[in-house]
Amino acid sequence: INCKGEELSFLDFMLTGTEVLHSMVRRYESPEEHAFFPDRLPPRDNALTNLVYPDLLSSKPSVNNINLNFNKIILEKYINVIVPATCTPGDDEQYGSTVTEDIAILQTLSKRIHYGKFVAESKYRSDPEQYQKLVDAGDADGVMALLTNSEVEARLLTRARLKATTYGREPLLSSLPTLQAGEEDDSTPIIAAAAASAVVAAVEAMKKDDERDLKGKMDPAIIEAIYRELIIPMTKDVEVAYLFLRCGREPPEEYQSDRMSVDVTELCTGNLECEMD
Repeated sequence: INCKGEELSFLDFMLTGTEVLHSMVRRYESPEEHAFFPDRLPPRDNALTNLVYPDLLSSKPSVNNINLNFNKIILEKYINVIVPATCTPGDDEQYGSTVTEDIAILQTLSKRIHYGKFVAESKYRSDPEQYQKLVDAGDADGVMALLTNSEVEARLLTRARLKATTYGREPLLSSLPTLQAGEEDDSTPIIAAAAASAVVAAVEAMKKDDERDLKGKMDPAIIEAIYRELIIPMTKDVEVAYLFLRCGREPPEEYQSDRMSVDVTELCTGNLECEMD
């Protein structure tokens, strides 16, 4: 689509229009929000007053939504890695509804990954001397090691896999009681049946990929891989970049906002070999 002399994909065109609209109501004035195409946003000239946000981040000028906007790499990995892994090949001609969902997912991914700024600030405040020492030494690997909490990451991956297993599954209707007219509405059996359904989903989620009886809309191994290979690493890249800027230095080249520190070109699920650079 030609937009003011620039050729845009349908997704870029719709996303730009959405961001222009949202910018008019102050969305991207929030430290939690980052536009995918900030250069295409016109200045806000309406009568809406500026909002005041709590001081949860560093006030240093270098720590801002321009230097810490990872949306370029988020968009690239969404199109080239996530969509091929989660969508059936083909053309269903549902372009409008599809791109609307794409935009909602991209905005959610962006907000989730950029929360790394707030996590990094909290971690910095818990040990400012050690982070400053590592940054002064240019030790990005040391910063990454210090901020990493493997136990929390493991719990997150388990939770993501469990949620993906239950998504789109039919409840265990055969175990749900039926109420006859005039009977007292006792919810206890229904709660018990729902709990049983959750247990079945949990067991299914923990099975090996080649042993799982897939009945949901999405392979939970793919969702787990998206978190493991993309969301968690990019969030931590944001954290490292933030901490370097917070401590007064430019992030190393591999932590610039247009790339992943460890690139991912496909997801690792089951026995799939993934390629990392």
